[in-house]
Amino acid sequence: MGTIISLDIGAIELTWSKNHPGINHGPLFHAVDPKDIKHADHWDAQESPGYRAPLRSIFPRLELMGHTLTRAKAEYEAAISFGIQERRDRAEWDPSPIEWPEMFTFDEIFLHILAVRPQKLSTSIDEEEQNPRRVLTQAEMQRLPWYDIDSYQGQSFEADTVFSESTSAGYLLGGFDPYTALRLLAEAPENLDCDVTWHFGPLVEGGYAEADEFEHGLQDAATFLIVTEGSSDAKILRHAISLHCPEIADFFRYIDMEEGYPFSGTGNLLKFVQGLIALRTPINVVAIFDNDAEGVAAYLKTQQLNLRDSYRVCRLPDLVEFEQFPTRGPTGDAAANINGRAAAIECYLDLTRIPDKRLSNGVGLAVMQVNIREVCWGRQLIWRIFSPSKDARTGGVDMTCPK
Repeated sequence: MGTIISLDIGAIELTWSKNHPGINHGPLFHAVDPKDIKHADHWDAQESPGYRAPLRSIFPRLELMGHTLTRAKAEYEAAISFGIQERRDRAEWDPSPIEWPEMFTFDEIFLHILAVRPQKLSTSIDEEEQNPRRVLTQAEMQRLPWYDIDSYQGQSFEADTVFSESTSAGYLLGGFDPYTALRLLAEAPENLDCDVTWHFGPLVEGGYAEADEFEHGLQDAATFLIVTEGSSDAKILRHAISLHCPEIADFFRYIDMEEGYPFSGTGNLLKFVQGLIALRTPINVVAIFDNDAEGVAAYLKTQQLNLRDSYRVCRLPDLVEFEQFPTRGPTGDAAANINGRAAAIECYLDLTRIPDKRLSNGVGLAVMQVNIREVCWGRQLIWRIFSPSKDARTGGVDMTCPK
C-alpha cells in the first residue's frame, strides 16, 4: 500500500505525496517547529518527527513567498478560464449536456473560505447519511470552476472525492495552490491559532526517505538581500526585524560587514543598484536610502532606472515628528523640518523609554558620529557640510552630539 504524508491545516488535507517526500514544505517552518507527532488516524501509533506551527506564524512567511490575495485572485481567474473551456469541451461530446450554474466570483468564494474553521471540521465518513455535513451544498459545489473535473492542478475533482465535512473543505480550497489556500484561511482571525502540520515521520520510518530531506529553512533564491548606505543602517534593520518580526527574520540577508562595509555612502549604494541592473542579477534586492538630501536625490535617480521585478528601492519615510525638529546650525538654534534633508536611520530610534537626565523633555534621539563607531544622545541635530563640494543647504549632514 505504501505510505502517504500530507500538509494539513486542522482537519483539512491540502496536499499529499505517497512513498516519496513530494513538495518540500520546510520553508514554511521555523527552527522551533519540529515536533514529535502522533498519527491522528491511529490511536496506538508511536510519535514520529514532523513540523507543526500555528497559522499565525506561517502567515507572514506566505506573503514573502508570494502567496498574496492578489495571487489568490489570479489563480481563481485562471481556474474560471479552465472551467469554462472544460465545460465547452464536455458539451461537444455529451449527448445531454448539464445546465451549469454561474460560477462563483472571487469575492463569493472568498466569503465561503472565510467561514471555514479547519480545527472544527468532522473527518467522519458520512456520505451515506441523509444530511451529511458539508461546507457547501451540492448546488454550491457545482458553482466551483473545478467541479467534477477529472484533473486540475494535478488532482481529481470528481464529485465522489467528497465523503466528509473535512474533504468538502478540501474540495472548496483544492483549486488554489496549497500555500495560497493557507493564505486565504489566514484572513479569518479565528483560524490563526489553528495548527499547520507536515508529518513526514512515517515516510522516514518506512524507509522511503531520509530525515535530512525534510530540513526547514529557505533556499537563497527565496531570500531578500537588504543593502543600505552604511553598516550601522544594516545593523539597526537586522536587529529591528529580529525583535519585531522574528517569524520572517530568516528571509533577509545583509552584506557581510565584518571585513568592512563595501557600499558606504549614498553614491556607492546608487552605483551598486546600477551594477545589479547592468548584470541582470536574478536575486531579490531591497535597497534603502536615508531620508536626507543626498538619499532622496539618489532615490529619485533610481526611479528612472529599468529595475527588475525582484528589485525594490525605497527611502526612509517622512515622519510628522521630524517637521519641527530641534536643530543647530550657522544661524543658531531653530526648529526645522528634517524630512528629506537630514533624517538618517538613527533619528528613527525610539529612546523615549530609556531614562536619562540629558533627555529632559522625554524626547529621545540617537545621533551618530560620522565614523559610526559610537552613539551619543541629544535633542538637537547639528547642521554641517557633509561634502566640501556640496552646499550645506542641499548636502547631507554630519550629526554629532551637542556639547
